[in-house]
Order: sequence, then structure tokens, then C-alpha cells
Amino acid sequence: MKVRAITLGVDPGLPLQPDRIAAAGRFASSLRSECEAAGLEVQTVRLATPPFPAFLGDRTEAEALGFVTDLEACCQANGIEYCSIGPINPERDPEHLFGLVPRLIAETSTIFTSAVLAETGRPLRRSSARAIGQTIQTIAQTTAEGFGNLRFAAVLNCGPHIPFFPAAFHHGQPAFCLALEAADIVAAAAQPGQELDDFRAGLVGELERRIEPLQQLAQRHHGSDFVFRGIDLSPAPGPGPEASIAYAIERLGLGRFGTPGTLAVAAQITAALKETRLQACGYSGLMLPVLEDVGLAERNNQGVLRLSSLLSYSAVCGTGLDTIPLAGDVSLDQLAAVLSDVAALGWKLAKPLSARLLPIPGKRVGETTRFDFAYFVNTRVMAVD
Repeated sequence: MKVRAITLGVDPGLPLQPDRIAAAGRFASSLRSECEAAGLEVQTVRLATPPFPAFLGDRTEAEALGFVTDLEACCQANGIEYCSIGPINPERDPEHLFGLVPRLIAETSTIFTSAVLAETGRPLRRSSARAIGQTIQTIAQTTAEGFGNLRFAAVLNCGPHIPFFPAAFHHGQPAFCLALEAADIVAAAAQPGQELDDFRAGLVGELERRIEPLQQLAQRHHGSDFVFRGIDLSPAPGPGPEASIAYAIERLGLGRFGTPGTLAVAAQITAALKETRLQACGYSGLMLPVLEDVGLAERNNQGVLRLSSLLSYSAVCGTGLDTIPLAGDVSLDQLAAVLSDVAALGWKLAKPLSARLLPIPGKRVGETTRFDFAYFVNTRVMAVD
């Protein structure tokens, strides 16, 4: 298990208040040092702000872009590697700010943002799906290999204090929460031939045993300066075989990930995450990022993983569609249709979901991606089916 991210939530002020960012950096540095002293690797420190239209809504495009680039520089100067400026709603936020999103991504390197697919409790408007799909296409065309879409997602039912990006945003007094890379906990609980009920019970115990010391450490840092909002229990995978959620699930012996049996295990993992006594926040569900998991990448290369099956798993498990490599010529109609299906699930099931889709210019379905990124595993481009 690793700490994927220490995510600080701060209102950056307008004009930008560098002292607030500096205080967040100092707090994170102290927490990081204590985690590492306890033998827990911390991969990244991140900052989340309130949704950027809330404080930049009356600014011009040039003013908004200038603020965001200044914020990025301030974060970097204070040991904060990534910053999420929260979601924008294409239906009610200023149109000029929504149109600015591709530039915000193209002209920065560590800024993340998202767009609201639908209001909580309301069905999707087709215009939102098409507007977000167009933004995805523009980002793909204006960043190398479409990589900018790593930092943009469509979201719904996502509240504040999610430590994972791009969905993260902040509300209220300064706070912090933690994200994990913990597929190895699932692997430790999974035994070949095990009854699924026994697997779930064992996973609950393993989660509590492994994560409770981290929770206690974080709770000691809870105070008036930064409030502890919890740990996102999602057992996010990493690019190595030992950190693959697909391989962890396959340890139960129900077949390759993506074949019948996968849905049943996915449901049990999410149930276990909800049954712990831990202070949970964020998604706390099963994450299946195709480009971040060597097992998922391998099963995709073997043709047993489909976009439609990943979406069906989201109904019982986790966070939606994550890091999905798509052909560069994927149409706006196809993107809007995929986003509409994600929105329908979120609406009917009242659960947080997101979609991070990466069309890759020049790539066709079945061709292999060529990303040069430490946290990615290259795999074949997926069809929209």
C-alpha cells in the first residue's frame, strides 16, 4: 500500500494569496515526512480549490488564464505537484470560461479540471454531453498525443473532498484527505476458490488492519488549521504487476478479468469498502483505469476488455470510465453517447461517477498507445462498443 496523494483543500483567494498555498505546502510536507517515517511511501502532494467559476466567473479569459498559471507556479514553488481547480457546469456557468478549458489544459502542465455532466438528481441534457465531448476533442487536438485529457474529466454526483484527480474540489475551511494505491490489499485478501462472502469479510478485515494506522496518523494532524476529511478507500492500482487490481481479482479463480465472474467480484469489493469502520471519503469504490494497470492493459490487448463491460461494472463498483484510450477519429456523436450512458447510471443509481476519455490523434482502434508517462501502461486503443 502507498499513499497516492495527500490532497489539501484551500481557497486560494482572489487576488491569489500565496501565503495560503505556502501554508498548505508546509502542512503537507510535515504530514508526508511522518508518513514516510512510518514506512508509507507518499507519491504526490496535491491541492484542490473551490470550483473555479465561483471565483473567476466575472473575469475575462486573459485574467482567468493568468490567475490559473500564477496558481500553478505558486503550487510548484511550495512543493505541491498538482492542482485541481474544480468543476465547471456547461449549463449554468459562464460560457466564456467553459470555452477556456482547453487552453487552461494546453497552457499548463499540472492543472486539472472537470465538467459537470448533470446536476445531482436530474437526468442528463444532451447539450451538456455534446459540449463536454467537444471539449475532449479540442484537448486531444491541442495537446501532444491527446495527453491533456489525463487532466480533464466529466463528472456527476461528485462532492467536495475527493482526493483523486480530476474530480477533486474544495468547500469550506482548509482541509486534507488521502488517496491510496492499494490493489495489493485486495490481492492479500483473495484466495483461489474462496466463497465470495468470505472474500468480502476478509477484505474488510485486511482493509482495516492495513489502513487504520494511517488513519490514526492523519487524525493526529486534524486541527483548526486543516480539518481531516478522511481516506478514499478506493484500492487504486499502479503500473506494476504487484499493484494490478485486475490480477488481484483474478486470484479468486473466476477467470480472466473482463470475462463472466468479474462483475460478481467487483460488487463484493465495493461492498467491503462500504462495510469498514474507517473514516472514508470520496469515491471509496473500485477503480479500473485501463492505462494505469498492467493487468487491465493486458486483458485489453487480449480482447477480453470492452468499454461497455467497464461501464457495466460501474453499476456495482466504482468510479465510471477512467483513462480509456480511444481512436483519434472518434466522433462527437460517439463521445456524447458514451457520456450519456455514464450520466444515466449516475442518475439512476445516485452514485459518484466520472469519465476520463483519451482520444489519441492519429491512432486507430487496435493500435498501441505510445505514452511516455511513468504511471501509464501502454495498451491498444479501444473501440466504442
